[in-house]
Amino acid sequence: MKKWILVVAPAVLALAGCVAANSNNAAPSMTQQLGVTALKIAVNAKCLNEVNTLPAWKTATRYMTAQQRDNIQSNVCGCVSEKAPSSVTTVELAAAIDPSARAVLVNQVVSKTVNACVAEVLQGS
Repeated sequence: MKKWILVVAPAVLALAGCVAANSNNAAPSMTQQLGVTALKIAVNAKCLNEVNTLPAWKTATRYMTAQQRDNIQSNVCGCVSEKAPSSVTTVELAAAIDPSARAVLVNQVVSKTVNACVAEVLQGS
């Protein structure tokens, strides 16, 4: 799965690099949609790896079953992935064609949203 993400995400982000921001067009282009999808995939993968290191996560899930933890983790990372597009600009997305820039962008998106999403999901549970 991770290898697939590493192959597909750069290709999709490369396509997104060709897109210029168009404020006159309310509907995003197919390339923009692909770029956003690639961002969501990369953010979700990073979130799944990072959420287990959060002290709040460790405390909140200490007495849960593995299935409960997995379900909540899926909800948290889904939340982070859904908030990802609103956390970046088209310019940042286009710059993410560079692997190091993409890694920085994904790290920023996850760090901006993961704590809020953990709190949101745990309060809703």
